[in-house]
Amino acid sequence: MTDREQAKPSLDNGNFLFRFRSAKALLDDDDNGGFQELEKQAIYFAKPEQLNDPMEGLSDAFWDGDDVLWENFFKHYALALISYALKWLLHEPDEIQKAKVDAWLTAEDLPTDMFRNLYREFCSDLSSAIEARELAQILGRRTLPLRRERLINLLFLVHQAAVPSLFLILKKHRLVDFELPPEAADTKPVKTTLECWEEIASAPSKIDMPVEEQLEVLSSITNRVSHQLDLGVLTRIGSIDEGHKLLALISRFPEMYVDAFSRDLHFNPWRVACFSRRCTNASMWGTYGSEHRGAALIFRTEQREGEHYFRIKGMAGTADSGADLKVHNVEYGKRPPPLDSFNVIGRLPLHKLKTTWMVTEDGRASTRLSEMTDDLDAWRTRYWNHAFKRVSWKHFDWEHEEERRLVASSVLADDPAPEALTYDFSQLEGLVFGMRMSSEDKLRTASIVEKKCRATGRTDFRFFQAYYSPSKGEMDIAELGLLKFDIGK
Repeated sequence: MTDREQAKPSLDNGNFLFRFRSAKALLDDDDNGGFQELEKQAIYFAKPEQLNDPMEGLSDAFWDGDDVLWENFFKHYALALISYALKWLLHEPDEIQKAKVDAWLTAEDLPTDMFRNLYREFCSDLSSAIEARELAQILGRRTLPLRRERLINLLFLVHQAAVPSLFLILKKHRLVDFELPPEAADTKPVKTTLECWEEIASAPSKIDMPVEEQLEVLSSITNRVSHQLDLGVLTRIGSIDEGHKLLALISRFPEMYVDAFSRDLHFNPWRVACFSRRCTNASMWGTYGSEHRGAALIFRTEQREGEHYFRIKGMAGTADSGADLKVHNVEYGKRPPPLDSFNVIGRLPLHKLKTTWMVTEDGRASTRLSEMTDDLDAWRTRYWNHAFKRVSWKHFDWEHEEERRLVASSVLADDPAPEALTYDFSQLEGLVFGMRMSSEDKLRTASIVEKKCRATGRTDFRFFQAYYSPSKGEMDIAELGLLKFDIGK
C-alpha cells in the first residue's frame, strides 16, 4: 500500500475542485449527444454569453476623461459609425446581427484612401454639427464621471445629429440614394442634458440616494423608454427583419458602441470553466448534475505561495506541456467591480493608443496618458488585476455555489479555447456518483476509470457516493472503499 493510500487527503482541505456533469456529457459520444469528457479528459471552457448568468463579465465601467479624451471619443464614435454603416448597407435584413461594431478600429486600420477620405469628411462634419470641442470641454469639467446608462443616453442624442450627417455624405459619394432630414442635426439637446446633469450633481440632494445613482436611474429610464419605442416600431413594420435592420443603425447603435468599447478595447476575449469548492449542495446537483443523475469530478490542484493552480493543455499560445492556470475564487457582491474605462484600454499598441485616444491632431496630450506611461509595469499589474476581478465577480444571488473558476485568455488569439482543453489523468482525484445516477452509468464510469488506471498504473483513484444523511439532516458523501481495481491482472 502506498503512502498516498494510507493517508488520503481530506476533500475539505481547499486543495480540490468539484465539477458537476451529466452522465451524457461524461460518457456518451457525439452521435448520442455527449462529449466523452471522462474518456477524453476534457474540460470545456465556455464563453461569457454561454453561461447561465447574463451578468457574467459585467463591470461597473465609468468614463472619466479630460477634454482631449472626449474630443477623441467623438472622433472614434464617428469612425465606428461610418465603418458599421458601410457593413449595414451590405448585409441583408435577416443577417444584420452579423454586422458588428468594431471599437478596436483606428484610422490607420481603414483599408483604402476612399474609406479614409469618407471618414475624415464625416468626422469633420459631425464635429462641426455637434460642436465637439465645446462638448469635450464641458465633459472634461464635469463633476461626476459618466457610467454606462448616462453615456448611452448622451450618445443617443449625439446620434440624432450623426446619422443625418452621415447619410448626406454617403449620398454625396453615391453610396446611397436617399438622405435624412438635416434639421434633425441639433446639438442643443446634448448641451441641455449635460447642463442638467451638472446642475443635479452640484445641488444638495433631496432624496436618500447618491447623486450619481440618481443620474443613472434617470438615464436608465430614458433608455428603457427608447427600447419600448423600438418595440412599437417593430409592431408597425411589415417585416420584422427590416425593422431590426433599421433600428440597429438608427436607434441601437449608441448602446452597441458602448458595449463594443468594453468588449474590444479593455481586455482580451476569455472563456471560463466553472467548479465548486464542495459537492454536498443539493441545489448544485439539481442544477448542474442532471437532477442528481450525473457525477461530480474531483480535481486536485497544486498550491504555490498561497495560491492554487491547475494545469491544462490545448489553450492558444501555450506549449504542448500545457499551462498552469490560477484558480480564482468568485467574489460575490451587490455590484461588479468599478472600471476606469479610459485607463484600461489595453488591447491597442501604445502608438495607436496615443494617436487615437491620448493625443489630439494638434498635439495636445491627455493628462491620463502619464498615468500609464510613467510606470508601465505598475499599470500592467493594475490592468491584469482589473481583468481577473471582472471575470470572477458574481451577484450575491449565486453565493450558494461557492464557485471557483479557471480563466482561459490569450493575447495571441481572439478565441483562447475554441475546443475543449485537456488535463492529465493524475489530476483527477476521483468521482462522486449522484444520488440518482443509474447503476448502468456507474458501471460505464468505473469501466473507463479502470482502463485509465491500468494504463497509468494508478491504484489510488477514489469513488464516492452522494446520499442524504439523516443524522446531519443534509446531503453528504461516503467513500466507496471496496470499489478498487487490481491492476496487476
